[in-house]
Amino acid sequence: MKFFDLKIHCDNAAFEDWQSEVSRILRDLADRLDRDAGRDDAPGGYLLDINGNRVGDWGFDPNYQPE
Repeated sequence: MKFFDLKIHCDNAAFEDWQSEVSRILRDLADRLDRDAGRDDAPGGYLLDINGNRVGDWGFDPNYQPE
């Protein structure tokens, strides 16, 4: 079973309006996932805020076991 993991750190200036910034990041990620659909060689990546700072990571984890 494959699990999708997503983490976003919302503690810098880009997140003053955190709802808008998280929405923007998720839309960007959705676009990337659509472009890479069907590819197994891109199991994850990092997330950037509007200022270009790395604020999170995402990926598919085939070994994750829910608690």
